[in-house]
Amino acid sequence: MGHAETPTKKKSDLRSSVRFQVDDVAPLVYRKGLLQNLGIGRVNEARAAINLSEGGILIRTEGRIPRDTKVKVRLELEKFKDTFEAEGVVCWCGEGAEGGEFYAGIQFIDLPAKVKAKIARLRGYFTSPEYRTRTAARRKRESFGFSF
Repeated sequence: MGHAETPTKKKSDLRSSVRFQVDDVAPLVYRKGLLQNLGIGRVNEARAAINLSEGGILIRTEGRIPRDTKVKVRLELEKFKDTFEAEGVVCWCGEGAEGGEFYAGIQFIDLPAKVKAKIARLRGYFTSPEYRTRTAARRKRESFGFSF
């Protein structure tokens, strides 16, 4: 008799938190270091937040960020007039299909319970039927060239 092979996990199965798409969230992601902590040479690496979970965030950036780079993440939630900050590490970074822009997956490190609770509330908002209906209607208007 042979061994029963253990199935290998797909990358999508390795996540411990459910991701959700975010809109109108202004990300600030900068590399950690002594000078950056003092506010010197601090450069925002993020151009947009794509999705979020209690485990991390996917951002769009103009340049490559090396794997294992430690970063500070600050999200400004304009609609809720709120912010939160987290420490993280870049797990991967790759160029988008169109070229010229990159995407980076950042895993949060030791996320405080208070921040986890904020992210859970955001998930409830961004995945609600009301929000989905409102954004679908907005995208439809924009595709026809209307902006009201």
